[in-house]
Amino acid sequence: MSPARTERLLAWAIGSLMALNAAWVLWIPAFPTLDGWTHLHTARMLFEGAPEGVYCENPGLVPNRVGHLILGALQTVLPGLIAERALLALIILGTGLGTWALARSFGQASPLVLLVLPFTVNFMLVLGFHNFLLGVALAFGAAAWWIRTPRISWITLLVLLGASVLLFYTHTTALALFFLLLAAHELFVLLGKQARTSALPGARWGALLAVCTACLPALLLFLDFNASQQASWGEVDRTANLRDLFDLRSLVLYHYGAEEKFTYTIKLLLVAAAVLAAFVRWRTSGPRIVPGDLTFALAVLLLVLYFVLPDSSGYASYITVRLQWMALLLFIVWVAVQRIPLLAAVPIVAMTLLAHQARNGYISEAMTPMAERIEQVSSIGRSIPEGSVVLPINLEDNWLLGHIPSLLATERDVVLLDNYECGTGYFPFVWCSALPEQLGRHLGGGAGCLEWLPDHVLQQRSPRIDRIVVIGQHGSSDHCRTRTVQDVLLRHYRKSATNPYATVYELVR
Repeated sequence: MSPARTERLLAWAIGSLMALNAAWVLWIPAFPTLDGWTHLHTARMLFEGAPEGVYCENPGLVPNRVGHLILGALQTVLPGLIAERALLALIILGTGLGTWALARSFGQASPLVLLVLPFTVNFMLVLGFHNFLLGVALAFGAAAWWIRTPRISWITLLVLLGASVLLFYTHTTALALFFLLLAAHELFVLLGKQARTSALPGARWGALLAVCTACLPALLLFLDFNASQQASWGEVDRTANLRDLFDLRSLVLYHYGAEEKFTYTIKLLLVAAAVLAAFVRWRTSGPRIVPGDLTFALAVLLLVLYFVLPDSSGYASYITVRLQWMALLLFIVWVAVQRIPLLAAVPIVAMTLLAHQARNGYISEAMTPMAERIEQVSSIGRSIPEGSVVLPINLEDNWLLGHIPSLLATERDVVLLDNYECGTGYFPFVWCSALPEQLGRHLGGGAGCLEWLPDHVLQQRSPRIDRIVVIGQHGSSDHCRTRTVQDVLLRHYRKSATNPYATVYELVR
């Protein structure tokens, strides 16, 4: 078989495996995402309008939009939960294809790029970080396009400007990642390590100035947004970071112990791939710096930042997990660009596929009970008349279901007094300032015992709470909240719909 035909068959096989990997999330019983259901609620309001007096448009600069817009567009043709599954499949596929495209931009990509498959289903996916994950996939794809561009022209600069602005409105971290890839590539061009021509005046330095100018609008947006956020930097626990890196925290979805065999297998495969790639890299290029080293250098840089930056900066969370995951993706790209013999790569790829398939089976089995709870909340939501003002009381102590009340409003036009995004300042909507002060504190997460609720209902303050939905088990350890809710329900509400997991109480007029 000719080398060209072998390469085509490998490309077809890699693409097919990545497509099947993305389709997997569409047919498993459930894949709960912590923030994803709230994103569904916000996305629906972006397309259908938000309830006046409760949800107001965020007057500030909002970068987290593209994922919401895609989700909202999907909801116009699909039910809410299926729309989110479709977006998750798109994210999984985009992560795989983006990594593959970035590797191919440096030449032929080894089948070891399939090491990325376990990383497409990651902890951030469970957290529902749609915009971040989508942004990283787009950043890899945009960087791959730029690296493969043999000649700079005014058209390519316009595309670069549009791509960078699009990345800003997807996620700021993705824009920063793209700028790092772009800067590293431009440095290689300046050093003569990467060939490129230009239709612009000024040779290499003129082209660099034009590239910086094209990136300037997105950079200014980035700086403006960051300046408007209140950051409170925490301490860095480097010992914990080292432990999380060794444990592959970015891959652990639900439980360290239950997933230990999987993470151990992936660690062995990464080490084996690293040794093989390093041997081939030294044998083919020696100490000479080559373009493929770009991703390795950036992976090291991200790991340095991993041990320097705190896990939260006040308006961004799980920074270390994100950095760890991005660094590992870049490391996989570096491995994939080495010219590793096919016979040497096949055993690692085979073990990767087996480990990934076993983990997928574990996820499907572990999340089956969640499917019933999701359906019970969704069915309760369908019983609520549209236009109702709904206060959800979530007594569920499973962190995965922390934002499950959002399902009440993903397919119904109700005024849901619950949406964590509105209290962050970097999503499309905020809570309206005209809301009663105590209700506003509750919506912002500052009134856990619901002390305000009895008086609010008795005085029929606006917004009048037409229905209260209690989700989860009534035997919650949150006694003060449970006692308050039970007293209000007894005095002012009657049961209108129920199932084993959720109950709707209707205000007695």
